[in-house]
Amino acid sequence: MIPATGWPPSRTERGSGAVELVLTTALILIPMTMLLLSLPLMVAYRTMGDAAAREAVRACANALDPSSGQQRAESLARRILGERGLSPQAIEVIVDCRAGWEPGAVVSATVSFRAPVIDVVGIGSLGTVTFSRSYRERIEPYRSWP
Repeated sequence: MIPATGWPPSRTERGSGAVELVLTTALILIPMTMLLLSLPLMVAYRTMGDAAAREAVRACANALDPSSGQQRAESLARRILGERGLSPQAIEVIVDCRAGWEPGAVVSATVSFRAPVIDVVGIGSLGTVTFSRSYRERIEPYRSWP
């Protein structure tokens, strides 16, 4: 079928495919790619939060007294999260060492931190997401106390 404007196609349609390709790439494909590339980073942050909470609880459960266990657990969790490059202002550590300090009691730790959603090397980070990870552990029931 011959278009109403005649053959060849009018000049207004020339190059529209190239413009659509550029717009599709810029508005759809690049953001989707950035989100897909951020998924491994989110898994790494979640794993790091789990490790910080777990190690904080273990430091608390293995301490000789609750006050030193509390201090050691908080500093250990902050150090683990700081090694990943998180700012100290973005980290909140809550360790419950003093609630039940006796053999068989349960100690817990909650680690919350803000991390970038997308981290582009050389450009910076876009957006933040808050992770909150918890862990509980029982103090050894047959432990000898000093």
